[in-house]
Amino acid sequence: MRGAALAAILVATAAAACTAPVASAELCGTLTIPAQLGLTCVAAPETGLDAVEVGPVEGTFAALSRLTLRPLTRSEDELAWTAPAAWLQRQITLDTSGTSARLGGLGQDPDSPFAGPEAEGALKSLENMLSGLARLPLSACNDPAETSAGRWTMDCSFTAGGIGLLVQHRLVAVGERRWGMTLRAANGQRLRHFEAIANSFAPPPA
Repeated sequence: MRGAALAAILVATAAAACTAPVASAELCGTLTIPAQLGLTCVAAPETGLDAVEVGPVEGTFAALSRLTLRPLTRSEDELAWTAPAAWLQRQITLDTSGTSARLGGLGQDPDSPFAGPEAEGALKSLENMLSGLARLPLSACNDPAETSAGRWTMDCSFTAGGIGLLVQHRLVAVGERRWGMTLRAANGQRLRHFEAIANSFAPPPA
């Protein structure tokens, strides 16, 4: 029985290894990437299930330039269906919900040194400060906008003296399907390359 179970696991693992590149190849095939730009599209599973990323093949600063494309699931990205602008902002907002929840619980413990109106007020102030810090990156971004039917974009510029990163988040909706894109580059020219590639996105058949 153990041998049969091990064989089944090995078969399932091999099947997953065989199907993952196919899924990635299909998603890469939805983008038009001009050969002269020196970019390649590869699987990026660490970014999300079936995600792919487009980036330079070589170069000293190659790691700074990436276009990431991933299909979204409603169970994990509900806002992409119900509030596209809020979903885009969520991509650049730090998640402090866990910390805020823990802070709120400190004053509820009957043996806590943080019990009492004064200490609870201090905790609430700290919670509010964390919430403000979480949204601080949004100060470098413009308001999300629907650029065409079913396509939303938000641009962010994290630069000082012209040096830094340009980041663009996109959401694409076709029927009940959703895809998220992140474009990042250290200069405007490379960002325009990625914008042209992102504009070429043609969703695969359902």
